[in-house]
Formats: sequence, C-alpha cells, structure tokens
Amino acid sequence: MSKQDELKRYADLAISLTKDKTDAAIARSNMSSRSQIRFSQSAIDILKRWETQTMELFVVVDGEKTGFSQRAISNEDDVRSLVADSIAFAKLMPESQFYAGIETEVKKYTEPKKIYDDKIDDYHEIAPGMVNAAIDKALQEGAKRVAGALLFGKELQFLRTSSGFEGLSKKTNYDLNVRAFQDELDYSGQGITCGTIPSKAEEAMIEAGREAGELSKRANGAIQGAPGTYDLVMNPTVAANVIGYLPGAANPFLVLIGMSPLGDKIGQQVGPDFVTASDNPHMPEGMASRGFDVEGTPTQNIDIIDNGIFKHFTHNTSTARMYETETTGSSEFVGLGQGLRMLLPDSSNIVFNEGDYTLEELLESDKPTIYVTSNWYTRWQNYQTGEFSTIPRDATFFIENGEMKPIKNIRISDNMLRMFKNISAMGKDRKQIYWWEVYVPTFIPSIKVSDVRITAATQ
Repeated sequence: MSKQDELKRYADLAISLTKDKTDAAIARSNMSSRSQIRFSQSAIDILKRWETQTMELFVVVDGEKTGFSQRAISNEDDVRSLVADSIAFAKLMPESQFYAGIETEVKKYTEPKKIYDDKIDDYHEIAPGMVNAAIDKALQEGAKRVAGALLFGKELQFLRTSSGFEGLSKKTNYDLNVRAFQDELDYSGQGITCGTIPSKAEEAMIEAGREAGELSKRANGAIQGAPGTYDLVMNPTVAANVIGYLPGAANPFLVLIGMSPLGDKIGQQVGPDFVTASDNPHMPEGMASRGFDVEGTPTQNIDIIDNGIFKHFTHNTSTARMYETETTGSSEFVGLGQGLRMLLPDSSNIVFNEGDYTLEELLESDKPTIYVTSNWYTRWQNYQTGEFSTIPRDATFFIENGEMKPIKNIRISDNMLRMFKNISAMGKDRKQIYWWEVYVPTFIPSIKVSDVRITAATQ
C-alpha cells in the first residue's frame, strides 16, 4: 500500500468512527520527512533526518462544543483511540465562543504551482555540498567564522471532512540561515533563503553565504548608535518581520481577543497608495501555498491592503458567519500554546508588491538614515494601538552625507500603524522570507520608512 493510500485509509476510518457521535468532524492525516544540517566554526557538525506520521482530529459535539487532538498513528487501533479520546474530551468542554460551523459544500479546488520538488528524496545526498558552498562563499567574502542551519523536507497530507470533502496535498520546502562572524561576535552578518524547490536553490544558498560574509566584514568596528529619529531602511528580512506584521494581523480572531491594531480600520487608508499586500495561497513557490483550507474550502487570493487602503480580513466559516460575510478559505488548526489548537482563520503567504528603487537609491537621503539587515526579539507593548520594539542584530549602519558607518546596540521603538503610513519607498528586491522571527512566509522588498524612533538597546 502506498503512503498516500495509507493516509487516506486512516482519515476515512476516523470520519467513519465519528459518524452519529459528532455534529461535525475533520480528520487530517500527515506524513512528513525532515532533515537538518547544522554548521558552526565553518564546518558541518550535525546531520539529522526524521520521519513522523500523525493525525489531527477536530470534532464538534452537543452543538458547539469542540475538541482537537493530534498524535502519532501507525495502525487502525491508534485511530480508534484518537477518535474515542477526542469525543470524550470535547464533551467535557464548554461551548466554544469562536465556533459557528464548518464548510458544508464540496467544491473544486486548484492546486498551487511549484510547491513540490520531485528530486526531494535524493536531495539529502547533495545538500551537504550546497551548505559547504555557502560556507565557502561567506569565508571568501571576509568572514572569520560561519554558523547556521539548513532545514528541508517533504509533507504529504490527506484531508477528510464529515461534509464529504477529501483532498490530498503534497509539498516540499527548505530554509537556510547563514550567520557570519568576525573576531568579535558583535561584528556579524546574516543571509537567508527559503522556498519549495531545494534542488534548484544552489545559487540562492551561495548568495546567502555571500551576503552574510560581506555584511560581517562591513560590520567590523561597529560603535554604539545614538538614539534619535531617523529615516529607516529595512532589507527584506527585517521588513517581513516589521512591516509584514500588519497584513498578517488582518485576522478577526486576533481582533476579538485584542491582539490586532486593525479592528476598526476597514476602508481606511493605513499606508501610502503605492503599497499593496495580499494573502496569496496560490503564490508559486510559496511555502504556505495550498489549494484548500482545513475545512475543505478552496483557497483564494485576498487583497488585504490595496493602494494603501485596508480592504479585507481573512475568514474561515465561523468568523465569516460572525461578521456576516463569506469565508475566504483561510481555515487552519491554529496553535495557541501548550499544545492547544483551535479551528481559526490563518495567513498563508503574505505578498507585497515590488517597488521602483534599487537598494542604493533607498539609502540615499538628505536626512540621517539607519540601514538594518537583521532583527531579533520583536516585542509588543500594545497590540491594539501598535506600539512595539525590536532589536537590530548583525550588520547595522548609520548613513549621513553619503558616508556609511557600522553601529550596534540600538532598538527600534515605534508604532506599527504610524510606520506603515510613513513608508516612503519600496525596493525592487522582493524575496520570500521565512525564519524564526518570520513564521508567516512573506514576499517583500526592502522598505524605507521616514522618521522612525530609535532608542538605545539597553533602554
């Protein structure tokens, strides 16, 4: 029996066992194969590979009591146990305030393009060579030491719902994070790349090594940055985390729990008219591209911000009914910490338009400017009003009168809504960003923002 047939058999069994015992049910069986190559001191030190087979089960009982369970499965008895436990757990729960139904129609869906690499099963043999090529390039550009990790793998999922939908999805992905260092840790640079076709990613991986090595060399001798108000240029890595947050917050669940600044902004101008951002689950090579959501609803492109105007929220069936609108095919099992998951709207790929400027043109300014290439520890003081801070890491530069000097130990401390409105220019260098500070795949270029508040990192 093929793996695809096995996953289908388990999902079919789970739904059949919930019949007459639940009001609705969703079963998704998953098989994933993941590999990791970690490197430090300019050499590979860890190679790991692991496979998992799990089932996720969502059930509705007694009207609006919901329950979710996930566990490893290897036989039909595991499935029977999962179903019994999930139903028993759901019966103990209070009625959910965030459940108002699931998709009841079975509709045709379109598979996204370029999300599966047919050569993935052989990739683990050539991946170390690609990593070494990235390391070598960073050293050639002047790095003294190089560290980081490459993750890659494949995932096969079979979805079955009590409404009669069934669908198969398969995807592959990779993400490489390269950090290069000089003799002092403060003098460092980062390069990242990600996507869905690792066998064609050698040039992108070498470029990530080149960028990390070059930035680390340019960061040599960084001095304490001065607090103040500056024009800020963010490369795609930083822009994805800071500017990319806003369209990702177009989620009615986040509004309902007080964690989005967009609650009352529909129809309002939230940015300049040259900025457009969508939630695009059909983006070629998008790491979150998918043809259908976890309820079996076909996915669609959603214009969240169109010419600077906030147009749409993402919805699943439940939130669409709460807001008296239509689902956008954005339903997913969303993690809320400590193993808890709920059926909620979720982002796919956030996609910004490209701009008109080269990086060099973005860095030109009559005002003091700071250029940030990496950031960590983004923290929110108030999600609803948009106050936040984040710490630039790796190579950061102060630019004045055409002279670029490396600086360190600063913090971006500002308001997300204000910064989005103050976007003054966008680059031509759009790329997909995904790493631990950007957990929603985001296609975004370098972005320039006027009059950003910078404080000392110790404040």
